[in-house]
Amino acid sequence: MHRTTKIKITELNPHLMCVLCGGYFIDATTIVECLHSFCKMCIVCYLETSKFCPICDVQIHKTKPLLNIRSDKTLQDIVYRLVPGLFKDEMKRRRDFYVAHPSLDAGNGSNEERGEVADEEKRIIADNEIISLSIEFFHQSKLGKEDGEVKDMKTEMIDKRYLQCPAAMTIMHLRKFLRSKMDIPCTYQIEVMYEDEPLTDYYTLMDIAHIYTWRRNGPLPLKYRVRTGCKKMKMSSPRSGAKTTQHAGGVCYDSGTGGDKHLNNDPAAPSISSSSLPSPNHRIVHSSSSSLTHFPHLSSIGTSTNVEMSRSNNGSAVKW
Repeated sequence: MHRTTKIKITELNPHLMCVLCGGYFIDATTIVECLHSFCKMCIVCYLETSKFCPICDVQIHKTKPLLNIRSDKTLQDIVYRLVPGLFKDEMKRRRDFYVAHPSLDAGNGSNEERGEVADEEKRIIADNEIISLSIEFFHQSKLGKEDGEVKDMKTEMIDKRYLQCPAAMTIMHLRKFLRSKMDIPCTYQIEVMYEDEPLTDYYTLMDIAHIYTWRRNGPLPLKYRVRTGCKKMKMSSPRSGAKTTQHAGGVCYDSGTGGDKHLNNDPAAPSISSSSLPSPNHRIVHSSSSSLTHFPHLSSIGTSTNVEMSRSNNGSAVKW
């Protein structure tokens, strides 16, 4: 299994900041000879009096050093996406500058140079932004259908639900929300998916939007499925306080470390009001040909409901 390590943005700062001004890259520009990067205005002003790299002293060009520097759009996009609010603040500074100096003509420049590019056009999502998403049950049978098959939209059951969530909300919180609203026992595992690819718990909605190039032309489409998820019984006796649940001839231990748990037992989990949805315990269907366990779809548990997830000091809260 792949191991993931989380790092702080401060650990990446040496790769995202200009040594000339001490700030994050703005209009990142890279020297061709040594591949060191700087802000465009910083390096242009520096090369008026020098022909050597400020970091490694490599000669950029004998007479015209500006010929050997290139705009680095990829690096700039990385900086804008990693540093919250940097793009929005920079666009505002540019607009304010041209308002304060109307005599300067920026008509020949791009929209970004004039500060007229919105976050949506740049596909940059802030961590405090609200994202609309749709969640529906993952139908295994639909994978075998041909692309040319026409679906009858009138007879197809609408099983989507729509939510508004902070961009920094993780998949783990979304799984706990589904477990709470459908009363799914801890002996079953919930998988949240994008198309047919399972998503890891530490992914945020902002990560998913960037990884899968969500273009904001509709709600972020997510799916879910439920599997039997019993842990292997350990030979040694369980630790004190561990709960055991007899299921399907095996024993599942809820040791309180990681994994799925009811929200009432997790102080950092979203605060969710009691649900009037029917318990899936009476509707579990086991199939000998598949490990999937079928629970009621979201559409079968009531009419469409607007759900809003908002962050609080102790985590995420879900308001109905």
